Amino acid sequence: MAKPAIVRSGDSAPGGGENPSGRFAELRSLLVGPEQRQLRALQTRLDDPGTQAREVSQVLPQAVQLRNNDPQLKRALAPAIEEGIASLVRRDPRQLADALFPAIMPAIRKAIAATLSGMLESVNRTLEHSLSVRSIKWRITAARTGKSFAEIVLLNTLLYRVEQVFLIHRKTGLLLQHVKSGPASVQDADLVSGMLTAIRDFVEDSFRVPEGESLDTLQVGELSVWIEQGPHAILAAVIRGTAPPGLRAKLQETLESLHAHFADELKMFDGDAARFERARPLLEECLQSQYRREPQKRKPFVWVLAGALVLAAALWMFFAWQARSRWNAYLQALRAEPGIVVVSTDRRDGRYVLTGLRDPLARDPASLLASSQLEPSQVEGRWQLYQAIDPAFVLARANQVLQPPAGVALSLDGTVLSASGVAPAEWIGDSVRVARALPGVTQFDASRSIDASIRALVDTIDTIPLLFVKGTTTFVTEGEGALDQQLARLRELDGLAKAGDRRFRIDLVGQADSDGPPEMNLPLSRRRADRVLEVVAQQRFDRVTMVASGVGSRDAASPQSAESEKQRNRRVSFHVTEVSRGEGAPSR
Repeated sequence: MAKPAIVRSGDSAPGGGENPSGRFAELRSLLVGPEQRQLRALQTRLDDPGTQAREVSQVLPQAVQLRNNDPQLKRALAPAIEEGIASLVRRDPRQLADALFPAIMPAIRKAIAATLSGMLESVNRTLEHSLSVRSIKWRITAARTGKSFAEIVLLNTLLYRVEQVFLIHRKTGLLLQHVKSGPASVQDADLVSGMLTAIRDFVEDSFRVPEGESLDTLQVGELSVWIEQGPHAILAAVIRGTAPPGLRAKLQETLESLHAHFADELKMFDGDAARFERARPLLEECLQSQYRREPQKRKPFVWVLAGALVLAAALWMFFAWQARSRWNAYLQALRAEPGIVVVSTDRRDGRYVLTGLRDPLARDPASLLASSQLEPSQVEGRWQLYQAIDPAFVLARANQVLQPPAGVALSLDGTVLSASGVAPAEWIGDSVRVARALPGVTQFDASRSIDASIRALVDTIDTIPLLFVKGTTTFVTEGEGALDQQLARLRELDGLAKAGDRRFRIDLVGQADSDGPPEMNLPLSRRRADRVLEVVAQQRFDRVTMVASGVGSRDAASPQSAESEKQRNRRVSFHVTEVSRGEGAPSR
């Protein structure tokens, strides 16, 4: 028996034919290839969260709209919505308040207005009957029965009042909505609704009520219950007193309006009474009341008392307004005052109390009381000290701390404090160090002051020479003192040069009078200059360099005909020259 041939993938079949496996794969690609590509594309869509999110977002609004009445959808969305609202409240309560404002505020205003109206009406009735002979009898009745005087007045003046209104689903007997007026109360509105339904069914079943008729009135002590029935709902009103027939027409109109506005909700009622919250305004219109009106009698005492009360109230309001105006004027003056910051205001024990910050250089807040017509005993100020950075306060504080010498003026440009005028080098150096520590100052510019001080000092040094005895290197009697003064000026010049980062050279020029030959006068003038240099060299100057030279009897300071004129030429003069930063300092 022949052994079967083994055909590998990609090989030709025996005898030169094509491979059956390759043909089978090609056939399979033709038959199921499109479906496989679709499956791979579908798998890619399922594995891509972004694609899924886009596709779900396209159908989600329509799906929610179609299932908006589905209880399961409500239960599923409720946690997310509650968490979202809670997160919004924690993050920005004002945003939620602004969103609810158009719906909430009208309801709040209406409720407050209704409450105030009822309260004022009750107060008016009580006051109306509180100063009459009949009121004494009513007070005795109140004390005997244990009821309040207001209740007795109500019982004797009330014609009727609708205290409660129930809206009941006719088929199920469940309470759809309940409203009440004033102090009226009920233990359990659902229980009352059920009892009314049970009583109605009992009457209809037990007494063979003809078709089309039903129970329309119940009497419970001093209360009566009027019942109006519709196709899908029942309206029951609890009334105190004797109501006019027109009230029943009002109940019927209200029931018809409820059936018109809530037709679908009543037909498809599933036990959720929250849908009938919008029915409250219609029901509240049925909470009517009417009181017995008696002819008004003029009571002078009452009118006088009422007038006095009105006058007292008007005077109180005027004085309160006046005091408030004065207080506001004082606060406005404080807030406008530089260096004073009002943080909080309060009123305690009949006094105004304010807290804030006050710069020591600012005006005393008590000095502003007189302009506001307030007494110091009416205001208690609690001030914490701080340093204001208003330009006026920064400049005043700088003058207070730096204490510039006479002739020096400080100015402020932004945060740069500048000094101008002639000032000692020691003051300038101290001011450079201290000024930066002042609040509101970042830099101290003393360049103008340094320039002015150097110019004044150089002019003085150049104009005061040192005089010598004739033919010697000995100072005249006043020469030693003059030399000490020049040394002090040189030290000051060296300090100013340090503060301004500058350098100076001083030429010590010796001179002699015209007596004697030039070959003797020239060496003498040089020795005089060297004598001064020896004394000056004992001082240490960092920014001032000394150079000594002699000119003999040349460059005379004055004609030398008289002895006094010759004495002026026996001298050593100082010539100050500023050395630029690029130049090297000359040697002594």
